[in-house]
Amino acid sequence: MKKRVFLFLLAAAFAALACGVAAAAPKDEIVVGTASDAKSLDPQMANDTSSSCALIQMYEPLFEFSPDKKLVGYLAESWKQLDPTTWEITLRKGIKFHNGDELTAEDAVFTLHRMTTPKAAAVKSYGANIDPEGLKVIDRYTFQVKSSAPMAGFLAYLNHSSSYIMNKKVVEAAGEDYGKEPIGTGPFKFVSALKGDHITFERFEDYWGEKPKFKTLKIRTIPETTSRVIELETGNIDIAYGLPTSDFKRLQEEGKVSVYNKPGLSITYMGFNTQTPPFDKPEVRRAITIAIDREAALDVVYQGLGRVPTSPLLPINNYFPEPVPVEYDPDKAREMLDKAGVKDLAFTIYTNENKQRKDYAEVIQNMLAELDIKVDIQVLEWGTFLDQLKAGKLPVFMIGWSASDINPDPDAYIKAAMHSKFAGPSNRVWLKDAEVDELLDKGTVTADGPERAEIYKRFCDRVNELNPWCYLAIADTLYGTNKALKGADNFYRGIINRLDGVYYE
Repeated sequence: MKKRVFLFLLAAAFAALACGVAAAAPKDEIVVGTASDAKSLDPQMANDTSSSCALIQMYEPLFEFSPDKKLVGYLAESWKQLDPTTWEITLRKGIKFHNGDELTAEDAVFTLHRMTTPKAAAVKSYGANIDPEGLKVIDRYTFQVKSSAPMAGFLAYLNHSSSYIMNKKVVEAAGEDYGKEPIGTGPFKFVSALKGDHITFERFEDYWGEKPKFKTLKIRTIPETTSRVIELETGNIDIAYGLPTSDFKRLQEEGKVSVYNKPGLSITYMGFNTQTPPFDKPEVRRAITIAIDREAALDVVYQGLGRVPTSPLLPINNYFPEPVPVEYDPDKAREMLDKAGVKDLAFTIYTNENKQRKDYAEVIQNMLAELDIKVDIQVLEWGTFLDQLKAGKLPVFMIGWSASDINPDPDAYIKAAMHSKFAGPSNRVWLKDAEVDELLDKGTVTADGPERAEIYKRFCDRVNELNPWCYLAIADTLYGTNKALKGADNFYRGIINRLDGVYYE
């Protein structure tokens, strides 16, 4: 009898083995490959894409945008406008931080007030919208917030990562060390980080919404695109952001992994520090720009998977102007440089490890050599690169300006990049133009309609006259995933996506 039982159990075991994958448990760890490391895990100490990619996993905003670009409540359950500058917001009840504390109005008021202080210099442009004297706790779940002036899209600003709600008690207790042990309300809680290598998160079991179907999320820093592709193909990572176009098309044809192509939410540009000679002259900036065949450069770097911008706004923005022909005229460029008295021009293009930016720098180097303009290229580590930009030490540089969400309001997208009061932290070209400032200020307070449309039309024209950005590309967002991974096809925020919705069956 015992022998028959043993043989039955042995047969059952072999049957389970024969089922193979069908009997295996779903994968419980998702690994993501990104190009660069998060600068900080404090939402108000960073305003770059890599940081936002990590922050969005563990923090949450008061408001969110749906895929069709409508503003909806997130941590905010309800809200009402009391006067032109004052809103009263009521939070959802029972939401817990990762340490078990309940989210309250006091945490929200603390977070928004902190945005207005010097501690939040990296997100100064967003904190400038809030009147610190107008923040008031009404009860445990209700508070008031006042904008610094009437604003057409004030609540939309509260979707930005700088207003992700933090735990007052934890932030105050940690002081300068807060970013080392961050606390949020999101679906993942922070576990550990190794600078330049990875950040590890774990599923938050007390999350108020639908919990992730996997336990561990790891975001790995893999600067080299070739390495990211190999890691994806070999199964060492489940998602690879920033696929190069050549590999994208190959992977698409081979079909061993899934690849996705989404509209871009970022302008890649070569920026000029407008306060540094000879780039303080608009005609010099313009001459260099039209000396570059940007359509050809797009074909080289992105193989046509994108478009050359002709304005500082993105197609998703309201009041996006009609595209105009991309100017390329090297003969005119020579005349402009001669007229400006610029001879024997030589400069360095600074960039980070991003492959496409390095490729653009090399293409531009070769194109400008035909005009006897000597260009060197220097690649800096991402954190160092951002610090040097903030300090105004890079005369010419290659970078991108991204929409951190799909907020269609142009004020939320472009003001921080062009207004003089943000020179350094986000206005990386140090543009200081009275007309640009005036137009941006008017755009902030003017209600949607024909008058606001005219303001942003003139703004785009004025920026193009000044040419602080040499527009290069709005590249399509390319990413790849393991063939079996579900839920990655509906990403609509570039690479700044919540990953709690992906899973293996």
